[in-house]
Amino acid sequence: MSSNDNDPRTVYIIDPAVDPGPLPEIVVRPFTANGCTVTAVVIDPADAQQMLYGTVTRPNGSFVGSYYPADPVRGDHWRIVTADGTHYHATSEYHAVEALTTMLATP
Repeated sequence: MSSNDNDPRTVYIIDPAVDPGPLPEIVVRPFTANGCTVTAVVIDPADAQQMLYGTVTRPNGSFVGSYYPADPVRGDHWRIVTADGTHYHATSEYHAVEALTTMLATP
């Protein structure tokens, strides 16, 4: 009996020769808002268009923060995490981007 026989965690062996099945398309959509570069990562852009997360950088390239939906299925309950690790809530993706590119972008 191996010492791992009673381990409740399941380990799956992945065969690299097997087809992994259909993978969703992931796209990166950069745009500029209030002089800052916003980079949004979207999964399945042709159908569901679910937002995974986004990042914001200042014009000089320094990181302002990131934003993501706490409920990715519904796209609700947006969260913001700034470069110093402070967490904020936002009511929508628009408000998250607006906060990161205006008040939170000031050094």
